[in-house]
Amino acid sequence: MQSKSRGVRLNPGRKQAIRGEVLLDEATARRLRRRRIRRAGTAVVLISIVPVLVLAYASPAARVQNVDVVGATSIDAGEVRSLASLDGDSMIRLDAAGAEQRIRYLPSLKSVRIEQEWPQTVRIIVEERQPWANWQVGDKTYVIDSEGIVLADVSPAPGSPTVTDLTNPVRLVPGDRVDTDAVQLTRLLTQRVPEVVATTPVAYEYSDEKGLALMADVGYRVVIGDSQNIEYKLAVWKKIEEALGRGGMLGHVLDLRFEGRPAFQ
Repeated sequence: MQSKSRGVRLNPGRKQAIRGEVLLDEATARRLRRRRIRRAGTAVVLISIVPVLVLAYASPAARVQNVDVVGATSIDAGEVRSLASLDGDSMIRLDAAGAEQRIRYLPSLKSVRIEQEWPQTVRIIVEERQPWANWQVGDKTYVIDSEGIVLADVSPAPGSPTVTDLTNPVRLVPGDRVDTDAVQLTRLLTQRVPEVVATTPVAYEYSDEKGLALMADVGYRVVIGDSQNIEYKLAVWKKIEEALGRGGMLGHVLDLRFEGRPAFQ
């Protein structure tokens, strides 16, 4: 007797999964094919771009050939270019931040900005510090700007106030900064004293102990101290002068450093 073996009938029209494989529907398969194509295209583009970038980086046509300095009058433009050290550098990877940092060492420089003008030009735009006042230490007078920075090789502006430093025995060098509050207070008093008290400061003095003091053009001295509550101090000064009269204040000292307790000597 012959035994009949049982088998599985296969449908020739259906794909069968081999063990370990995952069957994908047609839509998923199309998405995967498109993704592979896009990745291959991206790789081809990158492979073709890299040599172009390398050639551009090495090419003399994309390197700095001209360095223009704009805004320099008292600052030496040649020194700015030397500090920037950008000649021959690649325009593609220009270290503008590093160049700006090196240029900022110039004591008379207030700000600097570097711009690229393709294909081969770099423009360095500088803003110089402007002389505003004189700061006198002993027999030496220094020119400072409105932020108290000591300047080099510049003349003071016409009508500049002079602050005599009674404390600092050390000689200053360009780039040093004197007392910032005293400088800002001097600027403010130069404007506000004529407006509030109708008199004009003719000289200023600074010391660590008392701060800022001024000599008024009507013959008496006023110790202001610092810039805190300056409008209140000016109002008190005006009231005292109205009460005593300018003649009564001649040759005396009005001390306004202590709020609510002005002293008259």
